[in-house]
This record gives sequence, structure tokens and C-alpha cells, in this order.
Amino acid sequence: MSPLLKVALCQHDIVWEDARATIARLDAPVRRFCARHQPDLLVLPETFSVGFSMNPEVAEPVDGFSATWLRRIAAECGVGVIASVPTVLSDSEGERRVNRCWFITPEGPVYHYDKRHLFKTSGESPAFCPGDRRCTVAWRGWNIELNVCYDLRFPVWSRNVGNGYDLLVNIANWPASRIDAAQILLRARAVENAAYALFCNRIGTDALCDYDGKSMILDYVGHSIAHSCRVGGVRFFTAELPMAPLAHYRDRFPVSEDADKFEIQV
Repeated sequence: MSPLLKVALCQHDIVWEDARATIARLDAPVRRFCARHQPDLLVLPETFSVGFSMNPEVAEPVDGFSATWLRRIAAECGVGVIASVPTVLSDSEGERRVNRCWFITPEGPVYHYDKRHLFKTSGESPAFCPGDRRCTVAWRGWNIELNVCYDLRFPVWSRNVGNGYDLLVNIANWPASRIDAAQILLRARAVENAAYALFCNRIGTDALCDYDGKSMILDYVGHSIAHSCRVGGVRFFTAELPMAPLAHYRDRFPVSEDADKFEIQV
């Protein structure tokens, strides 16, 4: 078990619908940052390589260019990596697309969560199929819950039943016009679930919106604990998350014991 988890958010611009150009910009800064700061966990935004596009041509197979780069960074930099990629899945019933959040570990195991709440206003539904299960990854003694952008608005989906997770990670393409809502919602999720919470957002402009980042790292009472730095023109946010104070807080203030019981229908 790791009593201290070093986390980092990579808040970057995205070349619209061009994974190779985006990753060409990111590769050197990410490697330099990891070599210098040695985080345990590196988090990138939703659809980190192509932007929030509904174009079916940008969806990749599970072993496509973007996911392969994430695996390479995890293995070569010794860091757990979280990011989402528009992904096309094929089976006996044909093809379907999902907004897949990958959690790739340096040890080898790979986990994924398919975004549940699709942003209908921008055409994400029906362009993508919604996921039907939550994903909590047990890694290095931490339980980490995966969450994507619009999911943040739905507290029941993220409810921390029985302290099942210690860290909530939300990755986003959250526009500047609504960023105040994201900050309120993340703080609420951290406080109501007595868990650390991360929000990794993009910057820049795409065909739909402007983005101003405002990425956050919060402790379990909603306080910001992030520090920022720039490497190669890319901004990173970092924090060290200790497990002991979280465990002590939960013992002293056992909010999970008073939570309502419910069932989610998918």
C-alpha cells in the first residue's frame, strides 16, 4: 500500500480531430514532467487527443494510436495514466462507439470505464453508446473511481457507498461558459463522499466551445491542494494525497454510515 499518492493533471490544448498532431505536442513535455516530478498518477482530459468530436472517423480501436501512446507513457515513465479516447468496439452485433476512459498502470494491467452520462446537447448521444457500469480501480492500496465530464452532474452515479473509493477522478472537456458549475459540483462530490477529488479539463478552442481549464485537486473537505507548473509550454497541476488523514477524518466523521440505500437502474 502507498500511504502517499503523488498525482498530476495535464491541462493542455487539443488539435481538433488530429490525434497525431496533439500527441506530437504532448509527448516531450509529458516525458520531461514525469522525469522531473515522478508522479504516481498522471491524468489527462476527456478525449485528450482529438477533442470533443462526434465525427465517427476519429474513433479508434482499443489498440489505436492514442491508447497505444498512453500505454507507452505508462510503461516508459513508470506512471499510472488516466485519459479518455473515442473508441470503436466490434462484436457479433456490429460496431458501436463509446467514450472510453482508460486507466493504464505501469505494472501492466489496464482498466476502463465507458462514460455513462452522454451530453445530448452536443450530440454525444446518439453518436456514442452509454456505459452501464461504474469502475473503481484498486491500485497501490487506493480505490480510484473513474468519472467523465457530464457524469459530475449526477451525484447518485458517483455516490461513495461504504467508502468504496478514496479518490474520484473526473476528466473533462468542460467549456468556459459553464466552468463555475464544474467547480461547485466537484467540491460537492468531494465533501459529500468524503474523498479526494480531481478534475482535469482542457484549454483552447474547438469547433464548439472555448475552454479555460480551471483544473482542480481537492481534499475530502473541498479544499484546493493543487500546485501548478509549466513544462514545455504545458501546464501541470500536482498534489500529494496522504491516506492517513483521510482515514482519520472518516473515523471521526463517518458520514457513509448514515447514507441512504438505493439501487441504480441502467
